[in-house]
Amino acid sequence: HSSRSRKVGLTALIGAAVVWVVVLGTRAAVVAEQAQAPASPAPVMPQYDGNRNLRLPDDYRQWVLVGQSLGLSYSEGQGGHQMFNTTFMEPSAYRHFIKTGEFREGTMLALILQGIGTNVTPARQGQFATDVHVIEMAVKDKGRVAEGWAYYQFGGPMAGGYQSTAAPQPKTSCFSCHSEHAGRDNVFIQFYGLLKEAAPRSK
Repeated sequence: HSSRSRKVGLTALIGAAVVWVVVLGTRAAVVAEQAQAPASPAPVMPQYDGNRNLRLPDDYRQWVLVGQSLGLSYSEGQGGHQMFNTTFMEPSAYRHFIKTGEFREGTMLALILQGIGTNVTPARQGQFATDVHVIEMAVKDKGRVAEGWAYYQFGGPMAGGYQSTAAPQPKTSCFSCHSEHAGRDNVFIQFYGLLKEAAPRSK
């Protein structure tokens, strides 16, 4: 009986040791995986030159596409010169928006205005965006302007060439209209179906 008891005890010890090895191995794997997992990228903020003019980001065309429109204008009597408007949002600000429904400080939106093309082979009908005319940006930064949002124009091939930096437009030219008519926090979210759909439902 004592020999059998010793065998049973030894088997139990071996089993317990195997369990601990498995547990420790699993924990080690989890720790290693967490160590290798990339940390959440830091928020990307607007950059300014020595004169506090906004620098045009190098990668704005790689941002998240949040809305498109054709011939959309906020003013009356501009004639028949329509353009395609494509709006991109800086990715870290976009991730914050889809989690919270809020545009954080440092949010940047880039608007690309393009010409309209038709009758190009093999297209039989319809319209498409052609050359870039103008690049504009909206930036939420209370450290730069007291009202919070500022609006910038960087020109384009059809406007005398690109500018690498730009000063904020006068408050009366853009801010007032956005403040009065924007669907949310100075942003015309009512025109950005993709952005509106991404916002939390509770907001």
